[in-house]
Amino acid sequence: MTQTTVVQGLDISDWQGAYDWEQWKGRIGFGAAKAAEGDAVTDPDFGHNWNAMWELDRLMPRFAYLYFHAGLDPVVQAAHLVATVRGHGLLPGDNFLFDFEETEPGSGRNDGIPPAVAAARARICLQRINDLAPGHRVLVYLSPSFAAEGNSDGLDPWHLWAADYGVDTPAVPAPWKTWTFWQWTDQPVDRDRFNGTGEQLLEFCRMPAKR
Repeated sequence: MTQTTVVQGLDISDWQGAYDWEQWKGRIGFGAAKAAEGDAVTDPDFGHNWNAMWELDRLMPRFAYLYFHAGLDPVVQAAHLVATVRGHGLLPGDNFLFDFEETEPGSGRNDGIPPAVAAARARICLQRINDLAPGHRVLVYLSPSFAAEGNSDGLDPWHLWAADYGVDTPAVPAPWKTWTFWQWTDQPVDRDRFNGTGEQLLEFCRMPAKR
């Protein structure tokens, strides 16, 4: 990936509080914010972050993410995510991110669920998000090490948002062939890149000419 094709972004949650997005004006091409966790929890700062991205650039792609729990009903979690985002305005060009990771450090498992079962429940949730919000992309965020445990089986119909730090380019775990977004550092906040140009990003996110 050459410097000319690097499109930077960042993702934020309530860990950062009421985050100051204005400091990144002109420096990022997309942003993501945590919207929901599990089947009932909402991020208290999601509304602030969602609106702040809109104010920063109305044509900047926004991603709202769900922190998925394999131990909870995947259909209910999908509905919770979509309802949360719709409550703050789900516009053409907005998309979703499915945060799928280990919930106990070093365990390689989400909620202690066997990887094959967790992956199957993830597929149910992802498909349900697609059903509830057609026209809006859903990407899978996970690390290569978590995927290697078997948690990514059958998830390749959805594009990969790889979490891989300290490398020149991210590892692409099976079953994917390439990465679309890459979280490459968590300093000073979680920062990301898109694998393409700014024009390709807008096309990928189905961003209208005006909104």
